[in-house]
Amino acid sequence: RIHGAFRDHVAEARGEALVAASVGKEGRSERHATNAKEVIDRVATGDVFLGTQAIRLGLVDRLITSDEYIAERIRQGARVLKLMVHTRPVGLSGLFSGPSRRNSPSIGYGGGFSKDR
Repeated sequence: RIHGAFRDHVAEARGEALVAASVGKEGRSERHATNAKEVIDRVATGDVFLGTQAIRLGLVDRLITSDEYIAERIRQGARVLKLMVHTRPVGLSGLFSGPSRRNSPSIGYGGGFSKDR
């Protein structure tokens, strides 16, 4: 059920991009997909795609890092209240201890780094 719901969501949210990417492929000998469901049936097989493959298939628009995305959203006026990175000790002790907050950067809203509030 979950996979089916995800397929339906992707077909609805990315439908036009999926069909455009399918039609835009050069040198295809097979028939072009005419709707998002046909494309989803071809690509939603459980395979994992590299970012460049996902772009070519119309599954994503672009590739950026999470840091680039957060910085972009801040420039657009979004409020980023705090970003905390939790790390666990390496080895067996890491399995039994909680997350560590040492050396955790935090990003205050409005851009830049700030103290905890």
